[in-house]
Amino acid sequence: MILGARPALGRVAALLILVALVVMFCVGPLAAYCSLIADNSDALASREALLQRYRALTAAASGGAPAPSTAAAAAGPALLYPDMPESQISALLQETVKNAAGAAHVQVLGLQVLRGEAIGGATRVGVRVRANGDMASLRSLLYAVETARPLLYPDNLAIQSHTTGADAAPSTLDFQLDISGFQTGPRS
Repeated sequence: MILGARPALGRVAALLILVALVVMFCVGPLAAYCSLIADNSDALASREALLQRYRALTAAASGGAPAPSTAAAAAGPALLYPDMPESQISALLQETVKNAAGAAHVQVLGLQVLRGEAIGGATRVGVRVRANGDMASLRSLLYAVETARPLLYPDNLAIQSHTTGADAAPSTLDFQLDISGFQTGPRS
């Protein structure tokens, strides 16, 4: 039997080959691509749920205040403390320093609140920290302070080392550091 003698049989054979190729394509690469899209969609949904959970925790930690708008969140964290009493700013500053010191493995010996002063359209609120730790801990503390938001300014660092012997390397450092934060507008 020759296919040229029967053109209808040739068309049917070509159609069957085309259907077989389409089925193979749907079973092979197209199915893998659809599976990849479904997996990525599931991962995106789980991350969205995690984001919503973090937003709810943040709202609960901030006293039930609503989450910031997307435009405010896109602008990034504030560099200055908002308009609030100086005592609250001092308390927030002390808490930030204590958390940074704990993370840096620095032992805080004392915190002293410094008097606020108006500087160029802003109010400077500060604390003096007396602490001890090794050099790596001091470096970690300074890094945490310098990268904190709202912006913190370390100043007046004084370091004293304690050696156990003439040839021994210093084991601990006692240091004193002033850390300041700034508030928008001078307080009257």
